[in-house]
Amino acid sequence: MGYKAKVIVGLLAATCVFSIIALILSVVNVKDVFLPPRTKYGLVFDAGSTHTSLYIYRWPADKENGTGIVSQVAVCNVSGPGISSYADNPAEAGASLKPCLETAMQIVPAEQQRETPTYLGATAGMRLLREQNSTKAEQVFAEVAKAIGEYPVDFRGARILTGNEEGSLGWITVNYLLETLVKFSFAEEWEHPQTTEVLGALDLGGASTQITFQPGVTIEDKNTSVLFRLYGTNYSLYTHSYLCYGQTQALKRLLAALHQGSPSTPQISHPCYPKGYRENVTTADLYSTPCVRAPSTPGPAQVLTVTGTGNPAECRTAIQKLFNFSCGANRTCGFNGVYQPPVRGQFFAFAGFYYTFHFLNLTSQQSLNDVNSTVETFCKKNWTELVENFPQQKQYLHTYCSMATYILTLLLDGYKFNELTWSNIRFSRQAANTDIGWTLGFMLNFTNMIPAEALEQVKGHQPSLWAGAVSFIVLAMVAGLLAAFLQCFWKTK
Repeated sequence: MGYKAKVIVGLLAATCVFSIIALILSVVNVKDVFLPPRTKYGLVFDAGSTHTSLYIYRWPADKENGTGIVSQVAVCNVSGPGISSYADNPAEAGASLKPCLETAMQIVPAEQQRETPTYLGATAGMRLLREQNSTKAEQVFAEVAKAIGEYPVDFRGARILTGNEEGSLGWITVNYLLETLVKFSFAEEWEHPQTTEVLGALDLGGASTQITFQPGVTIEDKNTSVLFRLYGTNYSLYTHSYLCYGQTQALKRLLAALHQGSPSTPQISHPCYPKGYRENVTTADLYSTPCVRAPSTPGPAQVLTVTGTGNPAECRTAIQKLFNFSCGANRTCGFNGVYQPPVRGQFFAFAGFYYTFHFLNLTSQQSLNDVNSTVETFCKKNWTELVENFPQQKQYLHTYCSMATYILTLLLDGYKFNELTWSNIRFSRQAANTDIGWTLGFMLNFTNMIPAEALEQVKGHQPSLWAGAVSFIVLAMVAGLLAAFLQCFWKTK
Protein backbone atom coordinates (compact mmCIF):
# COMPACT_ATOMS: atom_id res chain seq x y z
CA MET A 1 0.00 0.00 0.00
CA GLY A 2 1.35 3.42 -0.97
CA TYR A 3 1.81 6.44 1.31
CA LYS A 4 -1.38 8.21 0.09
CA ALA A 5 -3.46 5.11 0.62
CA LYS A 6 -2.13 4.76 4.18
CA VAL A 7 -3.06 8.41 4.90
CA ILE A 8 -6.63 7.91 3.62
CA VAL A 9 -7.11 4.73 5.62
CA GLY A 10 -5.69 6.47 8.68
CA LEU A 11 -8.11 9.39 8.34
CA LEU A 12 -11.03 7.03 7.94
CA ALA A 13 -9.93 5.05 10.99
CA ALA A 14 -9.58 8.28 12.99
CA THR A 15 -13.12 9.28 11.96
CA CYS A 16 -14.40 5.96 13.29
CA VAL A 17 -12.57 6.41 16.60
CA PHE A 18 -13.86 9.99 17.11
CA SER A 19 -17.40 8.93 16.20
CA ILE A 20 -17.31 6.20 18.85
CA ILE A 21 -15.96 8.70 21.41
CA ALA A 22 -18.75 11.16 20.52
CA LEU A 23 -21.33 8.42 21.00
CA ILE A 24 -19.91 7.53 24.40
CA LEU A 25 -19.91 11.19 25.46
CA SER A 26 -23.53 11.63 24.35
CA VAL A 27 -24.57 8.65 26.46
CA VAL A 28 -22.55 9.81 29.47
CA ASN A 29 -23.57 13.46 29.12
CA VAL A 30 -27.17 12.96 30.29
CA LYS A 31 -28.90 16.28 30.99
CA ASP A 32 -32.01 17.17 33.03
CA VAL A 33 -35.04 17.26 30.74
CA PHE A 34 -38.38 18.77 31.77
CA LEU A 35 -41.65 17.05 30.83
CA PRO A 36 -45.04 18.77 30.83
CA PRO A 37 -46.95 18.28 34.12
CA ARG A 38 -49.77 15.78 34.04
CA THR A 39 -53.46 16.61 34.07
CA LYS A 40 -55.07 17.08 37.48
CA TYR A 41 -58.62 16.09 38.47
CA GLY A 42 -61.22 17.47 40.87
CA LEU A 43 -64.64 16.27 42.08
CA VAL A 44 -67.47 18.56 43.24
CA PHE A 45 -70.86 17.43 44.57
CA ASP A 46 -73.63 19.96 44.00
CA ALA A 47 -76.09 19.13 46.79
CA GLY A 48 -79.13 21.17 45.82
CA SER A 49 -82.53 21.36 47.47
CA THR A 50 -84.17 18.83 45.14
CA HIS A 51 -81.28 16.70 43.82
CA THR A 52 -77.51 16.11 43.97
CA SER A 53 -75.05 15.86 41.08
CA LEU A 54 -71.35 14.96 40.98
CA TYR A 55 -69.20 16.92 38.52
CA ILE A 56 -65.80 15.57 37.45
CA TYR A 57 -63.30 18.18 36.23
CA ARG A 58 -59.71 18.21 34.99
CA TRP A 59 -57.12 20.88 34.23
CA PRO A 60 -53.43 21.08 33.21
CA ALA A 61 -51.32 21.50 36.31
CA ASP A 62 -49.22 24.37 34.90
CA LYS A 63 -52.32 26.68 34.76
CA GLU A 64 -52.68 29.95 32.81
CA ASN A 65 -51.92 33.31 34.38
CA GLY A 66 -52.72 31.99 37.83
CA THR A 67 -55.96 30.13 37.09
CA GLY A 68 -56.51 26.62 35.78
CA ILE A 69 -58.04 25.95 32.36
CA VAL A 70 -60.74 23.62 33.70
CA SER A 71 -62.96 21.33 31.62
CA GLN A 72 -65.88 19.11 32.59
CA VAL A 73 -65.14 15.42 32.07
CA ALA A 74 -68.45 13.96 33.21
CA VAL A 75 -71.51 14.53 35.39
CA CYS A 76 -73.29 11.89 37.46
CA ASN A 77 -76.80 12.56 38.77
CA VAL A 78 -77.42 11.05 42.19
CA SER A 79 -80.69 9.15 42.33
CA GLY A 80 -83.24 10.33 44.86
CA PRO A 81 -83.98 13.75 46.37
CA GLY A 82 -81.57 16.34 47.79
CA ILE A 83 -79.57 15.43 50.90
CA SER A 84 -81.69 17.75 53.07
CA SER A 85 -84.59 15.34 52.47
CA TYR A 86 -82.74 12.69 54.50
CA ALA A 87 -82.92 14.70 57.73
CA ASP A 88 -84.72 11.84 59.50
CA ASN A 89 -82.52 9.13 57.95
CA PRO A 90 -79.05 10.71 57.48
CA ALA A 91 -77.28 7.43 56.67
CA GLU A 92 -79.26 7.29 53.43
CA ALA A 93 -77.85 10.67 52.42
CA GLY A 94 -74.33 9.20 52.44
CA ALA A 95 -75.40 5.94 50.77
CA SER A 96 -77.06 7.84 47.93
CA LEU A 97 -73.69 9.30 46.84
CA LYS A 98 -71.83 5.99 46.46
CA PRO A 99 -72.91 4.99 42.91
CA CYS A 100 -71.61 8.30 41.57
CA LEU A 101 -68.37 7.95 43.53
CA GLU A 102 -67.91 4.51 41.95
CA THR A 103 -68.38 6.14 38.54
CA ALA A 104 -65.72 8.76 39.37
CA MET A 105 -63.24 6.04 40.39
CA GLN A 106 -63.57 4.55 36.93
CA ILE A 107 -62.77 7.91 35.30
CA VAL A 108 -59.95 9.32 37.45
CA PRO A 109 -56.70 7.33 36.93
CA ALA A 110 -56.01 5.08 39.94
CA GLU A 111 -52.57 6.60 40.56
CA GLN A 112 -54.11 10.09 40.85
CA GLN A 113 -57.17 9.35 42.95
CA ARG A 114 -55.55 10.00 46.34
CA GLU A 115 -54.48 13.49 45.24
CA THR A 116 -57.85 14.40 43.64
CA PRO A 117 -59.49 17.22 45.66
CA THR A 118 -63.12 16.37 46.42
CA TYR A 119 -65.76 18.71 47.81
CA LEU A 120 -69.45 18.70 48.61
CA GLY A 121 -71.22 22.03 48.50
CA ALA A 122 -74.80 22.27 49.73
CA THR A 123 -77.08 25.14 48.80
CA ALA A 124 -80.47 26.48 49.89
CA GLY A 125 -82.05 23.14 50.87
CA MET A 126 -79.42 22.61 53.58
CA ARG A 127 -79.56 26.30 54.54
CA LEU A 128 -83.22 25.79 55.34
CA LEU A 129 -82.59 22.54 57.24
CA ARG A 130 -79.89 24.28 59.31
CA GLU A 131 -82.42 26.98 60.21
CA GLN A 132 -85.01 24.37 61.05
CA ASN A 133 -82.82 21.87 62.93
CA SER A 134 -79.06 22.42 63.03
CA THR A 135 -78.47 19.06 64.73
CA LYS A 136 -80.09 17.16 61.86
CA ALA A 137 -78.10 19.20 59.35
CA GLU A 138 -74.85 18.24 61.12
CA GLN A 139 -75.88 14.57 61.13
CA VAL A 140 -76.52 14.65 57.38
CA PHE A 141 -73.08 16.20 56.79
CA ALA A 142 -71.43 13.62 59.08
CA GLU A 143 -72.91 10.74 57.07
CA VAL A 144 -72.01 12.37 53.77
CA ALA A 145 -68.40 12.87 54.91
CA LYS A 146 -68.25 9.27 56.16
CA ALA A 147 -69.41 7.91 52.79
CA ILE A 148 -66.97 10.00 50.74
CA GLY A 149 -64.17 9.14 53.19
CA GLU A 150 -64.48 5.47 52.20
CA TYR A 151 -63.04 6.31 48.77
CA PRO A 152 -59.35 7.00 47.96
CA VAL A 153 -59.75 10.73 47.27
CA ASP A 154 -58.45 13.92 48.90
CA PHE A 155 -61.73 14.88 50.60
CA ARG A 156 -61.61 18.56 51.56
CA GLY A 157 -64.97 18.70 53.36
CA ALA A 158 -68.71 19.22 53.01
CA ARG A 159 -70.23 22.59 53.79
CA ILE A 160 -73.11 24.92 53.07
CA LEU A 161 -72.36 27.61 50.50
CA THR A 162 -73.57 31.10 51.24
CA GLY A 163 -76.08 32.57 48.82
CA ASN A 164 -73.48 35.07 47.59
CA GLU A 165 -71.00 32.25 46.93
CA GLU A 166 -73.59 30.32 44.95
CA GLY A 167 -74.47 33.35 42.82
CA SER A 168 -70.95 34.58 42.16
CA LEU A 169 -69.54 31.11 41.38
CA GLY A 170 -72.35 30.62 38.86
CA TRP A 171 -71.30 33.93 37.32
CA ILE A 172 -67.72 32.62 36.95
CA THR A 173 -69.03 29.47 35.24
CA VAL A 174 -71.10 31.40 32.71
CA ASN A 175 -68.32 33.79 31.75
CA TYR A 176 -65.60 31.16 31.62
CA LEU A 177 -67.66 28.95 29.29
CA LEU A 178 -68.58 31.88 27.04
CA GLU A 179 -64.90 32.94 26.87
CA THR A 180 -65.33 36.43 28.31
CA LEU A 181 -62.67 35.73 30.97
CA VAL A 182 -60.12 33.90 28.84
CA LYS A 183 -60.12 32.31 25.39
CA PHE A 184 -57.86 30.32 23.08
CA SER A 185 -56.51 32.63 20.37
CA PHE A 186 -55.58 31.94 16.76
CA ALA A 187 -51.96 32.02 17.92
CA GLU A 188 -52.81 28.90 19.98
CA GLU A 189 -52.37 30.75 23.25
CA TRP A 190 -54.80 31.57 26.05
CA GLU A 191 -55.46 35.29 26.22
CA HIS A 192 -57.75 37.70 28.06
CA PRO A 193 -60.31 39.22 25.65
CA GLN A 194 -59.93 42.94 26.33
CA THR A 195 -62.98 44.17 24.41
CA THR A 196 -65.53 41.59 25.56
CA GLU A 197 -67.94 42.58 28.32
CA VAL A 198 -68.69 39.97 30.95
CA LEU A 199 -72.25 38.64 31.27
CA GLY A 200 -74.61 38.68 34.23
CA ALA A 201 -75.93 35.42 35.72
CA LEU A 202 -79.51 34.62 36.76
CA ASP A 203 -79.98 31.38 38.71
CA LEU A 204 -83.25 29.87 39.92
CA GLY A 205 -83.07 26.82 42.17
CA GLY A 206 -85.62 25.00 44.25
CA ALA A 207 -85.21 27.09 47.40
CA SER A 208 -83.36 30.26 46.33
CA THR A 209 -82.69 32.55 43.38
CA GLN A 210 -79.51 34.51 42.63
CA ILE A 211 -78.62 37.56 40.53
CA THR A 212 -74.99 38.47 39.81
CA PHE A 213 -73.54 41.05 37.42
CA GLN A 214 -70.84 43.69 36.96
CA PRO A 215 -72.75 46.94 37.57
CA GLY A 216 -70.29 49.55 36.29
CA VAL A 217 -71.00 51.73 39.36
CA THR A 218 -69.72 51.68 42.92
CA ILE A 219 -71.62 49.06 44.91
CA GLU A 220 -73.21 50.85 47.86
CA ASP A 221 -73.94 47.83 50.05
CA LYS A 222 -70.78 45.84 50.77
CA ASN A 223 -72.89 42.82 51.76
CA THR A 224 -73.80 42.49 48.07
CA SER A 225 -70.26 42.95 46.77
CA VAL A 226 -67.70 40.29 45.86
CA LEU A 227 -64.24 40.59 44.30
CA PHE A 228 -62.54 37.92 42.18
CA ARG A 229 -59.14 37.82 40.51
CA LEU A 230 -59.20 35.47 37.54
CA TYR A 231 -56.59 35.08 34.78
CA GLY A 232 -54.78 38.18 36.00
CA THR A 233 -57.87 40.46 35.98
CA ASN A 234 -59.91 41.83 38.92
CA TYR A 235 -63.72 41.68 38.82
CA SER A 236 -65.97 43.62 41.18
CA LEU A 237 -69.47 42.10 41.17
CA TYR A 238 -72.89 42.76 42.61
CA THR A 239 -74.52 39.55 43.87
CA HIS A 240 -77.47 38.62 46.04
CA SER A 241 -79.35 35.43 46.85
CA TYR A 242 -83.00 35.45 47.92
CA LEU A 243 -83.69 32.48 50.17
CA CYS A 244 -87.25 31.08 49.93
CA TYR A 245 -87.68 32.54 46.43
CA GLY A 246 -86.63 29.40 44.56
CA GLN A 247 -89.35 27.72 42.52
CA THR A 248 -90.30 24.91 44.94
CA GLN A 249 -90.53 27.18 47.95
CA ALA A 250 -92.29 29.93 45.99
CA LEU A 251 -95.05 27.49 44.93
CA LYS A 252 -95.47 26.41 48.55
CA ARG A 253 -95.65 29.99 49.74
CA LEU A 254 -98.24 30.77 47.07
CA LEU A 255 -100.41 27.82 48.11
CA ALA A 256 -100.10 28.77 51.79
CA ALA A 257 -101.16 32.34 51.01
CA LEU A 258 -104.21 31.05 49.14
CA HIS A 259 -105.03 28.74 52.06
CA GLN A 260 -104.78 31.56 54.57
CA GLY A 261 -107.06 33.63 52.34
CA SER A 262 -109.81 31.07 52.95
CA PRO A 263 -108.97 29.52 56.34
CA SER A 264 -112.46 28.39 57.27
CA THR A 265 -112.72 25.80 54.54
CA PRO A 266 -110.52 22.88 53.42
CA GLN A 267 -111.22 23.92 49.81
CA ILE A 268 -108.61 26.11 48.04
CA SER A 269 -109.23 27.76 44.67
CA HIS A 270 -105.91 28.07 42.83
CA PRO A 271 -105.96 30.63 39.95
CA CYS A 272 -102.58 29.44 38.59
CA TYR A 273 -103.57 25.78 38.29
CA PRO A 274 -105.49 24.75 35.16
CA LYS A 275 -109.25 24.49 35.32
CA GLY A 276 -110.26 20.91 36.06
CA TYR A 277 -107.07 20.07 37.99
CA ARG A 278 -107.49 18.76 41.53
CA GLU A 279 -105.08 17.58 44.23
CA ASN A 280 -105.01 16.94 47.98
CA VAL A 281 -102.38 18.51 50.24
CA THR A 282 -101.95 18.09 53.98
CA THR A 283 -101.38 21.14 56.16
CA ALA A 284 -98.43 19.30 57.74
CA ASP A 285 -96.68 19.14 54.36
CA LEU A 286 -97.65 22.67 53.39
CA TYR A 287 -96.20 24.21 56.55
CA SER A 288 -93.17 21.91 56.80
CA THR A 289 -90.59 24.50 55.73
CA PRO A 290 -89.29 27.71 57.35
CA CYS A 291 -90.16 29.54 54.12
CA VAL A 292 -93.87 29.10 54.70
CA ARG A 293 -95.19 31.04 57.67
CA ALA A 294 -97.84 29.06 59.52
CA PRO A 295 -101.06 30.81 60.55
CA SER A 296 -100.90 32.63 63.89
CA THR A 297 -103.69 30.40 65.16
CA PRO A 298 -103.01 27.06 63.49
CA GLY A 299 -105.97 24.76 63.08
CA PRO A 300 -105.90 20.98 63.44
CA ALA A 301 -104.00 18.95 60.87
CA GLN A 302 -106.22 18.44 57.88
CA VAL A 303 -106.29 17.50 54.21
CA LEU A 304 -106.82 20.42 51.84
CA THR A 305 -108.44 20.02 48.43
CA VAL A 306 -106.83 22.31 45.84
CA THR A 307 -108.89 23.07 42.72
CA GLY A 308 -107.50 24.91 39.69
CA THR A 309 -109.50 27.81 38.24
CA GLY A 310 -107.15 28.84 35.37
CA ASN A 311 -107.36 32.62 35.78
CA PRO A 312 -104.12 34.34 34.55
CA ALA A 313 -104.98 37.81 35.94
CA GLU A 314 -105.76 36.48 39.42
CA CYS A 315 -102.65 34.30 39.23
CA ARG A 316 -100.45 37.36 38.60
CA THR A 317 -102.04 39.25 41.47
CA ALA A 318 -101.57 36.34 43.90
CA ILE A 319 -97.90 35.90 42.93
CA GLN A 320 -97.12 39.62 43.23
CA LYS A 321 -98.24 39.46 46.86
CA LEU A 322 -95.24 37.19 47.59
CA PHE A 323 -92.92 40.20 47.03
CA ASN A 324 -92.43 43.63 48.52
CA PHE A 325 -91.46 45.87 45.61
CA SER A 326 -91.12 49.17 47.49
CA CYS A 327 -87.55 50.46 47.75
CA GLY A 328 -87.72 53.52 49.99
CA ALA A 329 -86.46 57.03 49.23
CA ASN A 330 -83.20 57.60 47.33
CA ARG A 331 -82.44 53.91 46.99
CA THR A 332 -82.42 51.46 44.10
CA CYS A 333 -83.40 47.94 45.03
CA GLY A 334 -84.49 44.59 43.76
CA PHE A 335 -87.29 43.58 46.12
CA ASN A 336 -87.89 43.19 49.85
CA GLY A 337 -85.78 46.32 50.35
CA VAL A 338 -82.53 44.65 49.17
CA TYR A 339 -80.12 47.07 47.47
CA GLN A 340 -79.53 46.43 43.77
CA PRO A 341 -77.98 48.73 41.16
CA PRO A 342 -79.76 48.88 37.77
CA VAL A 343 -79.25 45.76 35.65
CA ARG A 344 -76.55 46.23 33.03
CA GLY A 345 -75.34 44.26 30.02
CA GLN A 346 -76.23 40.78 28.74
CA PHE A 347 -77.51 38.07 31.10
CA PHE A 348 -77.56 34.29 31.07
CA ALA A 349 -80.62 32.77 32.82
CA PHE A 350 -80.24 29.08 33.68
CA ALA A 351 -81.52 26.27 35.92
CA GLY A 352 -85.23 26.84 36.74
CA PHE A 353 -85.43 29.87 34.46
CA TYR A 354 -84.44 27.69 31.53
CA TYR A 355 -86.51 24.56 32.27
CA THR A 356 -89.84 26.38 32.53
CA PHE A 357 -89.26 28.57 29.47
CA HIS A 358 -87.90 25.62 27.50
CA PHE A 359 -91.15 23.72 28.10
CA LEU A 360 -93.09 26.73 26.77
CA ASN A 361 -90.72 27.13 23.76
CA LEU A 362 -89.65 30.57 24.97
CA THR A 363 -85.86 30.18 24.90
CA SER A 364 -85.31 31.73 21.45
CA GLN A 365 -85.13 35.31 22.75
CA GLN A 366 -88.72 36.14 21.87
CA SER A 367 -89.98 39.66 22.56
CA LEU A 368 -91.55 40.38 25.94
CA ASN A 369 -94.96 40.79 24.27
CA ASP A 370 -94.67 37.33 22.72
CA VAL A 371 -93.62 35.81 26.02
CA ASN A 372 -96.53 37.39 27.89
CA SER A 373 -98.97 36.26 25.20
CA THR A 374 -97.67 32.66 25.23
CA VAL A 375 -97.86 32.42 29.03
CA GLU A 376 -101.38 33.86 29.13
CA THR A 377 -102.59 31.44 26.43
CA PHE A 378 -101.07 28.49 28.26
CA CYS A 379 -102.59 29.55 31.60
CA LYS A 380 -106.08 29.54 30.09
CA LYS A 381 -105.89 25.90 28.94
CA ASN A 382 -107.88 23.37 30.96
CA TRP A 383 -106.39 20.27 32.54
CA THR A 384 -107.89 17.76 30.10
CA GLU A 385 -106.47 19.63 27.11
CA LEU A 386 -103.01 19.88 28.71
CA VAL A 387 -102.84 16.17 29.54
CA GLU A 388 -103.82 15.28 25.96
CA ASN A 389 -101.14 17.59 24.52
CA PHE A 390 -98.35 16.79 27.01
CA PRO A 391 -98.89 13.23 28.34
CA GLN A 392 -95.18 12.82 29.21
CA GLN A 393 -95.10 15.96 31.39
CA LYS A 394 -97.99 15.10 33.69
CA GLN A 395 -95.97 15.22 36.95
CA TYR A 396 -95.16 18.96 36.69
CA LEU A 397 -97.74 20.02 34.12
CA HIS A 398 -100.03 21.79 36.58
CA THR A 399 -97.15 24.00 37.82
CA TYR A 400 -95.91 25.53 34.55
CA CYS A 401 -98.40 28.41 34.53
CA SER A 402 -97.47 29.26 38.13
CA MET A 403 -93.76 29.09 37.42
CA ALA A 404 -93.87 31.06 34.16
CA THR A 405 -95.91 33.81 35.84
CA TYR A 406 -93.55 33.73 38.82
CA ILE A 407 -90.47 34.05 36.58
CA LEU A 408 -91.95 37.03 34.74
CA THR A 409 -92.81 38.71 38.06
CA LEU A 410 -89.34 38.01 39.47
CA LEU A 411 -87.47 39.30 36.42
CA LEU A 412 -89.64 42.33 35.63
CA ASP A 413 -90.92 43.56 38.99
CA GLY A 414 -88.23 42.02 41.18
CA TYR A 415 -84.95 42.42 39.28
CA LYS A 416 -86.30 45.42 37.32
CA PHE A 417 -85.82 44.25 33.74
CA ASN A 418 -88.10 46.03 31.25
CA GLU A 419 -89.14 45.90 27.60
CA LEU A 420 -85.77 47.30 26.49
CA THR A 421 -83.52 45.14 28.67
CA TRP A 422 -85.61 41.94 28.29
CA SER A 423 -83.86 41.19 24.99
CA ASN A 424 -80.55 41.06 26.91
CA ILE A 425 -81.61 37.86 28.69
CA ARG A 426 -80.66 34.53 27.15
CA PHE A 427 -82.24 31.37 28.59
CA SER A 428 -79.98 28.32 28.43
CA ARG A 429 -79.12 25.11 30.29
CA GLN A 430 -75.59 24.74 28.94
CA ALA A 431 -72.77 26.73 27.41
CA ALA A 432 -69.99 25.12 25.38
CA ASN A 433 -71.61 21.70 26.02
CA THR A 434 -71.10 22.14 29.76
CA ASP A 435 -73.74 22.42 32.49
CA ILE A 436 -74.12 25.86 34.03
CA GLY A 437 -74.05 26.09 37.81
CA TRP A 438 -71.76 27.04 40.68
CA THR A 439 -69.52 23.92 40.63
CA LEU A 440 -67.31 24.82 37.64
CA GLY A 441 -66.87 28.34 39.02
CA PHE A 442 -65.91 26.78 42.34
CA MET A 443 -63.26 24.59 40.71
CA LEU A 444 -61.87 27.54 38.70
CA ASN A 445 -61.62 29.66 41.84
CA PHE A 446 -60.11 26.69 43.66
CA THR A 447 -57.32 26.37 41.07
CA ASN A 448 -56.39 29.97 41.92
CA MET A 449 -55.31 28.65 45.31
CA ILE A 450 -53.24 25.76 43.91
CA PRO A 451 -49.61 26.64 43.10
CA ALA A 452 -48.76 25.94 39.48
CA GLU A 453 -47.10 22.54 39.41
CA ALA A 454 -43.42 22.57 38.48
CA LEU A 455 -42.36 20.87 35.28
CA GLU A 456 -41.44 17.27 36.02
CA GLN A 457 -37.62 16.78 36.02
CA VAL A 458 -36.23 13.57 34.51
CA LYS A 459 -32.88 12.41 33.12
CA GLY A 460 -32.59 12.50 29.37
CA HIS A 461 -30.44 13.45 26.39
CA GLN A 462 -30.25 16.90 24.90
CA PRO A 463 -31.70 16.69 21.38
CA SER A 464 -28.73 18.46 19.73
CA LEU A 465 -26.16 16.08 21.25
CA TRP A 466 -28.23 13.05 20.41
CA ALA A 467 -28.69 14.16 16.80
CA GLY A 468 -24.96 14.81 16.50
CA ALA A 469 -24.13 11.39 17.91
CA VAL A 470 -26.45 9.63 15.47
CA SER A 471 -24.85 11.58 12.59
CA PHE A 472 -21.38 10.49 13.70
CA ILE A 473 -22.49 6.87 13.93
CA VAL A 474 -23.79 6.95 10.38
CA LEU A 475 -20.61 8.67 9.19
CA ALA A 476 -18.45 6.12 11.05
CA MET A 477 -20.27 3.22 9.40
CA VAL A 478 -19.76 4.76 5.98
CA ALA A 479 -16.12 5.49 6.76
CA GLY A 480 -15.54 1.95 8.05
CA LEU A 481 -17.02 0.39 4.95
CA LEU A 482 -14.96 2.69 2.73
CA ALA A 483 -11.76 1.88 4.66
CA ALA A 484 -12.41 -1.85 4.35
CA PHE A 485 -13.05 -1.47 0.66
CA LEU A 486 -9.82 0.48 0.09
CA GLN A 487 -7.81 -2.01 2.17
CA CYS A 488 -9.06 -4.87 0.03
CA PHE A 489 -8.55 -2.88 -3.16
CA TRP A 490 -4.89 -2.11 -2.43
CA LYS A 491 -4.15 -5.66 -1.29
CA THR A 492 -5.20 -6.98 -4.68
CA LYS A 493 -2.78 -4.66 -6.39
